[in-house]
Amino acid sequence: MGMRKVLPILLVLIVLASGCLFRPPAEVKFSIDNTAVPPGGTFHLIVTVNNTGKVGLVGATLILGNDGFQIVQEPSFPEILKVGQSVQLVWIIRAPEKPGTYNLQVSLELRDELKRTWTGFYGNFRITVSKEALLPERLLLNVTAPKNVNGGSTFTATVTIKNEFKSPVQLLNASFTLLPGMKVVSAPTLPPQLEPDKSATLRYTIRAPFASRNGFVTYLIRYFTGGSFGSVAGSFRVMVTWKPWEANDETLFKAYGKEYHWIVDSYIVDEYWVKKFNSTSYFDRKNLKPLALRVIGNATSDVDAAERVFHWILSNYSLGDITTTLQPDRILPQDRISYIEAQILATAMLRSLNIPARIVSLFNGTDCTIRPVTEFYTSDGWYIIDFKHGFIGSLDDYLASPYFPRVYQLVTRDHYRIVAQSPIALKGHEHVDVTNEFLGNLEGRLMNRVLERVSPTLRSKVTLALSEMPPGERIFALFIFSSAPNESDLNRILGEWSVDKIEKTVQAVYDFYKNMPWKDNFTYYWKIFAGEVP
Repeated sequence: MGMRKVLPILLVLIVLASGCLFRPPAEVKFSIDNTAVPPGGTFHLIVTVNNTGKVGLVGATLILGNDGFQIVQEPSFPEILKVGQSVQLVWIIRAPEKPGTYNLQVSLELRDELKRTWTGFYGNFRITVSKEALLPERLLLNVTAPKNVNGGSTFTATVTIKNEFKSPVQLLNASFTLLPGMKVVSAPTLPPQLEPDKSATLRYTIRAPFASRNGFVTYLIRYFTGGSFGSVAGSFRVMVTWKPWEANDETLFKAYGKEYHWIVDSYIVDEYWVKKFNSTSYFDRKNLKPLALRVIGNATSDVDAAERVFHWILSNYSLGDITTTLQPDRILPQDRISYIEAQILATAMLRSLNIPARIVSLFNGTDCTIRPVTEFYTSDGWYIIDFKHGFIGSLDDYLASPYFPRVYQLVTRDHYRIVAQSPIALKGHEHVDVTNEFLGNLEGRLMNRVLERVSPTLRSKVTLALSEMPPGERIFALFIFSSAPNESDLNRILGEWSVDKIEKTVQAVYDFYKNMPWKDNFTYYWKIFAGEVP
């Protein structure tokens, strides 16, 4: 037996001897705020997680045991739930359309810092779906707010609480589960107690982010009555609209802060590019804006606008490898442009729409024009446009695409750096090293994307298989899983294969190819892993 298999066995024996193997890492309690709902109606599943283990918890997956129920919105798990901390998570669940009484079993999987998955947390409920369902005694909660708000603005959420119990209710605490980027800027004092048949109205002021959002905001109250504790939740849907091309400079600076200069800079690339291609990259974003506005039409967000620019360039130009100019005004009238020229043009058009954008490329110590892509900034972070590979998506989506592994190999093996063009004086190399923005916590970011793509029932299997691998091999495996052509193929292979087969196949492919230059499209290695390439 090789050392690779001996170590996990020894670890299990040590843990078993210490009595820790069967100790769950958390106390988990399940509750729902309504057992009687109309057909197709929603209710809130409230899960309290108390970390009683020895390491932090980093993720949770809820699995519904009845296909008739659907998860409408999931909560965000804390970046790390430290030992001794607790959190209340609220899932919004939609009931079946057909009236009847249903048994709903739910299970929760927890992931810890050591990349282990913990199961065995279950809740069981009996849900009545009826147009005339009788509601039990309860604390009635109604939450209202505007349906549409502008990014960066404030709005009022009004909460009405009515005690329909026959005894007084102590209101212990209340909290919001907000959409990403939202913030409560003013909050009233929660009344300590509510008498039977009495109501209280509270008004909260919430600031929307400079971003487009569409989803539910949930308000949660913990209370005590009749000798027992309870929780009740209420939600409202809100749509936040952010169109930076309609904003003034003061608002843009407030929205983007230190990233604001990626809007107003008039040069796109530095002097090294200018000398290599014998062309300036200067442009006037105000002159380019009318065309960019026609291209994006009725776009509803910065990401929507960027996607329309991306597709407009793809549909209006033939792309090749010969670069003749770096000047956006001279790129525009051509029929055939290079991939580099497409990146330059997209960057200029996005800046003209008040969207921070920049060219990011590889730097080998001399040349900084290698494998350029466009990055544009949103309140959710950077996004990537890669014309050579027909890709547009968030940075994390790019890391989990088939096109990043080769970049990763050039950086980690051949000592390239990832740099963002930031020309000011047009003297030599003027770029910012952003390598850490791409490689920081890479394994965790890839893991999150892979787990999003696999069925919830396979997530513990995937994490178990990966936990047995050395770090370099584990990254390679995550690249392989991320490069599957679709989720169906990924789930089929991972579902049919045993953990042992997954481990051994990854090891064989990794050992053979780890020291070779990887292909530009990593899907090739998925096909080898899946047995599709002889």
